[in-house]
Amino acid sequence: MINPTIAKIPGENADFDKAVDAIEWWLTTQALGNVSLTQIFTEFSRRIDQTLFPLIRSHVTMRQMHPFIDHTDHTWSRNEGELTSNSRPRSLTDDPNWVRSPLYYMLENIILEYRCDMRRPENIKKFPIFSDFEQIGGTDYIAFLTPFGSQETAIKTHDGVMSSWLTDKKGGFAERDIAALKHLLTLFDIAARVFKREQTLQDVLSAYLGPLAAQQVMEGKTQRGDGDIIQAVIWICDLRGSSALADQMKMAAYLALLNQFFESMSEAVMAEGGEVLKFMGDGFLAIFPTPNDEAIADAANRALTAAQNGANALAALPSEAARLKFGIGIHHGDVMFGNIGARERLDFSVIGPAVNMASRLQDLTKTLDANLLVTSAIAEHLDRPWRRFAPQFVPGLKDPIDVFTPA
Repeated sequence: MINPTIAKIPGENADFDKAVDAIEWWLTTQALGNVSLTQIFTEFSRRIDQTLFPLIRSHVTMRQMHPFIDHTDHTWSRNEGELTSNSRPRSLTDDPNWVRSPLYYMLENIILEYRCDMRRPENIKKFPIFSDFEQIGGTDYIAFLTPFGSQETAIKTHDGVMSSWLTDKKGGFAERDIAALKHLLTLFDIAARVFKREQTLQDVLSAYLGPLAAQQVMEGKTQRGDGDIIQAVIWICDLRGSSALADQMKMAAYLALLNQFFESMSEAVMAEGGEVLKFMGDGFLAIFPTPNDEAIADAANRALTAAQNGANALAALPSEAARLKFGIGIHHGDVMFGNIGARERLDFSVIGPAVNMASRLQDLTKTLDANLLVTSAIAEHLDRPWRRFAPQFVPGLKDPIDVFTPA
């Protein structure tokens, strides 16, 4: 039902009330669904323009809790459609367009609502973007800053949502237009907060667990022992001589070097469709799932391609990292993909004899002086030349295993 404060405004009529009610109901149902926030905002803007008052442009921006993205911007235009952009982390002052915008002015001065009459020439000069608004026929502009939670904390961490609205209505926004917009924005901002929290959970889980593991957790596999037996190509990589490097280098320099190593190798894995599950000291564990036997050859080939591309990327770095040495062990087999750990501290990873075998292979790269070793479970699926070593004994196995490296 429409907010009473809107209904009491002089000049209200039944059609306007019904239009507000319709958008309110629509926003409520959309907030409970799986539609993206940008899609909701686009349709929200379109409905306002078509049923409440002329709206030529709207914009929403929100800070993201994401390791690679600082914030998301979404703009809707009656004439140009919609545009969404994700900004990588950077200082807010690095973008001159942002620093000279009305939204930045509001954020810096903690102004929760800012309105500007586009019909007055002196107002057009306040911000460069207002000249663009004047050219497309804008007559009135209003923007809102909605903090999430405590205003003091939200402003400090940029936790909230900012939106702006431009009309080309003759005479600008009417009082009832602003009242209706504020009322409906309350619902949209609630949806934005829910969306941000869910997106943050998904982003953080994906960054720390990997997309596949994050999906399992999001689907409810959160109890110790929850998981599935799957087949996968297991990929374990380890940096050589890291202890000596750590002793010789300052901690900051060593961490920078280690991150360059991880970035080169792990991004090569992910580029080939692999899932990086865990960074372990100076190495990491990844898998290439194989849903059936026909997929083994493809996954094995992608795993070897990742190894080669990672080595090439590392060697091309203009730093000491280009000289780093490493060992990679690749095996295929059954693994348990799920939750392990203590009652109050869990980890989502893969375990099983196949993982242990990949780890033993990686250890063998030191004694066999090879950067990459695979078992027959990999080699037999790939039609490429191999150098075969003498059968190798590994801890935990009675019989020796066949070990190969690309020829």
